[in-house]
Amino acid sequence: GGGGCAARGGGGGAGGTVAVLDVGCGDGAALPYLCEAGADAARYAGLDLSSRMLRAARASHPGVRFEQGSFLTAAAAAPPAQYDAVLFNGALQFFGDQRAALRRAAALLGGRGRLVLAHANGAAFVRDEAARNPQTVLSTMPSLEEAEEIGSELGMRLLTPHQLGVPGAAPGGEADAAALDGFYLLALEKAGPEGGEGSGGDAATGRS
Repeated sequence: GGGGCAARGGGGGAGGTVAVLDVGCGDGAALPYLCEAGADAARYAGLDLSSRMLRAARASHPGVRFEQGSFLTAAAAAPPAQYDAVLFNGALQFFGDQRAALRRAAALLGGRGRLVLAHANGAAFVRDEAARNPQTVLSTMPSLEEAEEIGSELGMRLLTPHQLGVPGAAPGGEADAAALDGFYLLALEKAGPEGGEGSGGDAATGRS
């Protein structure tokens, strides 16, 4: 339940302090995992279009913020809201203009914040979905090259599956690209205040 999640998120050390916006949160299934990885349930906001999913999310996680609405118009996704991570977990393929969505998301990040792009079934699954149902699945998942290009436009650096500790991912473009087909996980990270390298893992990516 929400209390347990909040307790785990509030643990000692650096854990339990990460503010996360979960775009397309569904029934809130990711929240316990985010809390275990350092998210603060009190600084979490889940956003979804489905009232049915959000009823389930609120029942499972009482006291946690969930908002019904579009990422492009919702209060939780508009300045001055600020997060350490904005998570698109199984959601990015529903945006016709992914770059516009990621630009909006990047504007919500503070410090060395991250945009986290994920799909548990992988890029190959999304390509099949898009071919079968193009009215609903408006885009495919960005390739490594596309993600790097988007990151460059936003002044952010790409973190690959290998860097994020995805099991079986190996360093190198081809190996990382192959890993994305089966389990999609990339992150774009803002540069630190001095423009240096980013820190290690965080709530939305797992600790590497």
